[in-house]
Amino acid sequence: MQGLMIFLEVVVVLLLLVEVFIRLRARRRRLQNRAATASPDLSRDSSALPVKTVPAPPREVTAIPEAEKVTATTQEALSIDDLLNEANIYLEYGHHAQAATVLRWYVDLNPHESRVINQLLDTYIAMADMDSYADLLESLGEKSAKVPMDETWWRERVEHGLQQDPGNLELLVLAEKVGMTVPMPQEQGGEAAMTAEMALALVARNRDPHYGMAILWRAIAHEPLRLPLYAELLRITHQQHLLEEYINALILLFLTVGSGGKTLRERMLRAGQDLGPHPLWDVLAEWEGDPEELRQLARSRQLEIPKSLPDA
Repeated sequence: MQGLMIFLEVVVVLLLLVEVFIRLRARRRRLQNRAATASPDLSRDSSALPVKTVPAPPREVTAIPEAEKVTATTQEALSIDDLLNEANIYLEYGHHAQAATVLRWYVDLNPHESRVINQLLDTYIAMADMDSYADLLESLGEKSAKVPMDETWWRERVEHGLQQDPGNLELLVLAEKVGMTVPMPQEQGGEAAMTAEMALALVARNRDPHYGMAILWRAIAHEPLRLPLYAELLRITHQQHLLEEYINALILLFLTVGSGGKTLRERMLRAGQDLGPHPLWDVLAEWEGDPEELRQLARSRQLEIPKSLPDA
């Protein structure tokens, strides 16, 4: 009985919903019919109205008096002169950093002013700020179409910078770009100035194998534990089929990695054997980790072992 009552209630609810739906649908149709009836009347009424065209107001063009143009140009010239005067005052009292800031701002906007460029470069040298010196030259090189300096000026400025900082990577790269013979890094205080980062960057930019090998040997003497140096040196000597040079680099690599780098040693040894037969291949293949054996082999080949290499 209770189930029947629930069923009847459901039926009543459904009937009510149907009735609501029908009424809403009928109402919507009446509204649509009214809108359709009113639309033609509105169109007829609106078409009967005259359309009045309102002309746009004339544009006023205000000419800038010639006197004002001259005044603006004069003010700009005065402001530039004020900047340069400010920089000169800083220089006069020895405030090179402040002067360099003003001059660099000016040069970035006026890369054609060779006098101010030279003044800024001299200021950097006085500050011993060779990184900023090289950065300025590099930025001027990117604007070469606007820079009036000739090839002689570039060579003199790069050479002057390298005299102050022989190991500056940016200046060494610029020296190569302007066609200079890239100078070899000089030893200072008994230690090579060439670091692994500098050496790898220079070798990547200079395709001369002899230059690359010389740079890498100097870097190995300075930082003998940097394995990327050996990898690049072995790559160059293998590519150039320089068998003896490859073996020299391999001896130092074996001494550096020791008995723990067996996989690396075997891979480099197999690559070297592709260059041709040599009696030392068997010696290196049978090496069991005694560093003294390698040091004697290096001395017999007049191969200098870096002093900072462990157990060297």
